[in-house]
Amino acid sequence: MDLIRKNTPNKSLLIVDCLSIAISFLLAAWIRYGAVEGSIFYLYGISFVIILSLYIPVYYFYDTYSRFFKRGFFEELVAVFKINVILAVTITAVMFIFQEGAAYSRLFFFCFLFINIMLTYIARQYFKVLLLALYKKSSSSLKIMVITTSSQAKQVLARVRSENDWEYQITYLTILDKDMTGQKIDGIEVRANALNMFEIARLEVIDGVFIHIPDGNEHIPVLEEIVTKLQEMGITVDLSINTFGLKMNEKVVREISGYNVVTFSTRIFSGRQLVFKRCTDIIGGLIGSLITLLLALFIAPAIKLESPGPVFFTQVRIGKNGRRFKIYKFRSMYKDAEERLKELMTRNEMKGFMFKMDNDPRVTRVGRFLRRTSLDEFPQFFNVLKGDMSLVGTRPPTEMEFTRYENRHKRRLALKSGITGLWQISGRSNIKDFEDVISLDLEYIDNWSPVMDIKILIKTIGVVIFGKGAK
Repeated sequence: MDLIRKNTPNKSLLIVDCLSIAISFLLAAWIRYGAVEGSIFYLYGISFVIILSLYIPVYYFYDTYSRFFKRGFFEELVAVFKINVILAVTITAVMFIFQEGAAYSRLFFFCFLFINIMLTYIARQYFKVLLLALYKKSSSSLKIMVITTSSQAKQVLARVRSENDWEYQITYLTILDKDMTGQKIDGIEVRANALNMFEIARLEVIDGVFIHIPDGNEHIPVLEEIVTKLQEMGITVDLSINTFGLKMNEKVVREISGYNVVTFSTRIFSGRQLVFKRCTDIIGGLIGSLITLLLALFIAPAIKLESPGPVFFTQVRIGKNGRRFKIYKFRSMYKDAEERLKELMTRNEMKGFMFKMDNDPRVTRVGRFLRRTSLDEFPQFFNVLKGDMSLVGTRPPTEMEFTRYENRHKRRLALKSGITGLWQISGRSNIKDFEDVISLDLEYIDNWSPVMDIKILIKTIGVVIFGKGAK
């Protein structure tokens, strides 16, 4: 998971640079010729393709990205100037080899290089601000809890901030050697201590935990318990001290904010796998959203005719690692369904932290048809497009269910929730124990692969067509 986030800004920065080259090229052509058409379009069109083709290997060879977030304004200008000089020298060498220099205007190339230096510099500054400011505050950034001691907290925070890691946002602090709950250290709230840190980790949005405890500290003997319990929740743990022979499911050695850490996780996914999953979600989300709009033309009147209320039902659900989001469905119940739930809890047919009831009196006649055919689920394709959900994943719990979870239950939220999953294709209406749902969800997480997603999607189509397991 870390790999995809590390590679994403590198490739995005290359795209920003290429767009700057394209705009600079057009502006230089406009300055030199007033317009680009006919033979000039053909001649300079070929040179544009050549310049882009040359820039990509120059970009990676020069490695302009490695210190991107650590460079100041002047340093960035120098870096942009250097890479443009290298590009200019490369273009000149190519023209000399192929004896094509006389065909092109020197003024054009001088204008192009000058404009590209200025434009690339400005674009990179905005790109840096976007990632360091806007992205870090968004729900998509990695929310990190730091577990350390009172004497080390300021040092750790200062070091992390000096590294300017674009994808990490430290949201919580846990101080082990004293109770500082409610206090702030360098602007970060201390939310937990040694007694309540697992409860906080279970209830809050936490994608990863960074542990830094000095050697010889008295809290090191409980380290294995900390790592084990956090892993039970599906939380990735980065450890910056000696592991003392800890044996966990999967671990890799890497660097984070200048610290050498060992990362423990129940599953470590490759960047290619996650890119494939997101691309599949976007394509499927677009297709599904279009189908949903067409279905709404027929379903909306039927819902409105039978009972007053909105066409779409929205409810806060708990997604990846505890993120709240609004799930969308075609309304299949009467408008007062949420208020009537309490009086029906005694008739719950599901053992555990889920509510399920055959012949639920809150469901309308149209709603029963929508549920039996799974048509009520189609608006969730909008959730997939937004990035709240995936096509395939685990079932997103309600807030009430989530607050009752034990620590081990949170691990089922280690991946994005899905429209479909193992539970849905395993006869969901016949499953009467919440622990069976947990077992299927964890089986999916522990064995997930792109091929598995494709198999589940194919089986889901059969389940929907034949109405197997739906009530």
